[in-house]
Amino acid sequence: MSEAADPPPSAVGSVMKLLQSGKVPPARLGSVVEMVCTRGNEHDLAYVFGQVAGDVYPLALRKQVLGWLKEAATNRKVQPAGDLTPLATLLTASPSESAELQPGAIDLAAAWKLQAAAPALAALIKAPTTPRTTRAAALTAIGAIDPVQGRQLAEALVATGDQFATRSLGVTVLAKIDTPAAATAAAKILQTAQPGDSVEGIIDSLLAQTGGPAALGAALKANPPSGDVAKLCLRRVYATGRSDAALIDVLAPLAGVSAKPIQLTSTQVREMALAAEQKGDAARGEQVFRRSDLSCMKCHAVNKAGGQIGPDLTPVGANSPMDYLVTAIFDPDAQIKEAYITKTITTLEGRVLQGIAVDRTDTTVVLRNTDSQLIEIPISDIDEEIEGKSLMPKGLPTLMTEAEVLDLLKFLSVMGRPGAYEVRSTQRVQRWRQLATSDAALLGDLPNTVIFETDVLASPVWISAYSLVNGTLPLDEIAATRMSPVFYLQAEIDVVQGGPAQLQFDEITGLTVWVGKELLDNPQGATLDLEAGRQSITLRVDTRQRPASSLKLEFTKPDGSAAQFQVVDGP
Repeated sequence: MSEAADPPPSAVGSVMKLLQSGKVPPARLGSVVEMVCTRGNEHDLAYVFGQVAGDVYPLALRKQVLGWLKEAATNRKVQPAGDLTPLATLLTASPSESAELQPGAIDLAAAWKLQAAAPALAALIKAPTTPRTTRAAALTAIGAIDPVQGRQLAEALVATGDQFATRSLGVTVLAKIDTPAAATAAAKILQTAQPGDSVEGIIDSLLAQTGGPAALGAALKANPPSGDVAKLCLRRVYATGRSDAALIDVLAPLAGVSAKPIQLTSTQVREMALAAEQKGDAARGEQVFRRSDLSCMKCHAVNKAGGQIGPDLTPVGANSPMDYLVTAIFDPDAQIKEAYITKTITTLEGRVLQGIAVDRTDTTVVLRNTDSQLIEIPISDIDEEIEGKSLMPKGLPTLMTEAEVLDLLKFLSVMGRPGAYEVRSTQRVQRWRQLATSDAALLGDLPNTVIFETDVLASPVWISAYSLVNGTLPLDEIAATRMSPVFYLQAEIDVVQGGPAQLQFDEITGLTVWVGKELLDNPQGATLDLEAGRQSITLRVDTRQRPASSLKLEFTKPDGSAAQFQVVDGP
């Protein structure tokens, strides 16, 4: 009788012995498990996966481990040895855990191509109560696990979906399985688009596939959308930094604009600079800059709040003459800095990924895309890598009126100068998170503690909102986006050293405020005893009660406080 083979040597053997002993201090457990997931072999990962599936680790760590296991499968091509089917149970976790574990479990099922997860994923897709983001992730996962079943589900959504968003979701999955079929379906769906429908999913999914832009261009030429829809599609193409001629040359005439970027002579640059100085309006220009269809804030931060794909524009007016700004808008490739040169990577599977390279090792390349997402690509998966130019849309001015261009230039020219557009010098909140929900239970009466913790604090559907340069957040913009006078906002601070800090609101009428899980009775000037780590301040805003349509919040330190903290900015 032959003896069982010894397990392969582990790069983290001593760490595994410590982990299995159960003697790792709770404060170090996360870093130890991350090391195992980052460097361990299939048997090491099997032990960690067993702790997650067996509900041994704390919920927050279980969520992190799912992400680390996905990275191991994607970047190192290593997955746990043995039975992986327990992952399917995490897809149907209890309500208290589903918001935390479901997204990671769905992504991991796709990375592992786990057939046993397909029934649970199909159930999520078909359940009417499943949030759209979860349904999209589940459909994408099934497409990776079982392309035949994924195609059937995607085609069913395209053919029978009763909403534009539902049919678009089918296209996003079909694009990875049959790009030409997805392009044909997309063109027909875009012909039915109504005001308010988002074309981002359709455009992004086809831009991400080899041959996708050309296939969509041909399909749109045969089945043209309305001019307004063509303009929305063109804006999205430009917002992603793409300039695929096969698609733009079709969309631009339909949208009634030129497919060719406007080229200015040196004389025209000087004339426009002078016109912007004399006729431009900075306040109107800030509104142009904040327009979602132009996507300026997706790439650029202002006072550190906003996208990270391009430079922070706060000091640009103080550092740059007007003619430089004119050239930067009309010819962004002319003055691009090396740190912002793009990479376009095509994978062996036919995916097309574009962004700024932020890291490179012997095994992976990390890109930051126009949504400020980090995309880690194994070098072994790369088929082609091309160095591009600027991600800033080349045709941006064609989507604006001349007055809007002048206003935008005026706004940029005063950025960083003393006054209303100066660089922030206090711990003022510039980047907020807004809860993307229409749950009547949350928007009606004040939620009780349980509902607040599960449906607000633990919700995965937060999106960013940004204050004006002067720190005021336009609440009317949020109310219009949420289509409700009541909504939830959240500010975050990173506390390096604990201690007292105070909340300073411009106006507290119409606000209900929680610090962490604690409801504050009187938030104006309230002194908080901050603990080290990231802390959240959550607001329920009722604009019907507020005398002003804006909000400003600043954190200050009382005399003698040793607290050290920083508001969380970024995308």
